[in-house]
Amino acid sequence: MERCTICHTLIRAEDATQTCAECSQTYHAECWRDLGGCATYGCTRAAEAQKPELPTQFTGGWGDSKQCPACGAQLASGLLVCRCGARFPYADPMSRSEYAAHVEKLRVGRRLSLTVLALFLASLTGVFAPLAGPAAAFVAWRSRARLGGADGTYVAMGIGAAALGGVYLLTGLLAFLGL
Repeated sequence: MERCTICHTLIRAEDATQTCAECSQTYHAECWRDLGGCATYGCTRAAEAQKPELPTQFTGGWGDSKQCPACGAQLASGLLVCRCGARFPYADPMSRSEYAAHVEKLRVGRRLSLTVLALFLASLTGVFAPLAGPAAAFVAWRSRARLGGADGTYVAMGIGAAALGGVYLLTGLLAFLGL
């Protein structure tokens, strides 16, 4: 049994078939008819590609322009950055309140990531590690939904800072106890 290379199903004995006289490839007769000829690349009996009619009216798509919620300027609907510096998470138009919520979310996320980074760096020092490590883990774990957008890097930093803080704390206690 062969497979029809147009529809990729088996050609059964009871199926009506069409065999290409040029390359001897067998097809379902219906598939041959629908395609308009052979499906083998380079075959002289291959179907001719038909170019579609050119459109009579060209536009930029739905909603050709949108208003920047930060400065009010008109800009192309697909742009994600305005001349005023406003950045949008998607191409759909945003209201002023949606944009303000987006900017606030970015600001809070930036502040949280810088806090976790600072605590992680503090946990690399032996003096501050026992305090900075657990603090970084607490901030990262509590804010993991907001920090998760960075592929979990800042959450991992917080957990790593806690591990470093624990190691430094244990090392300090063992040194203090003389063990």
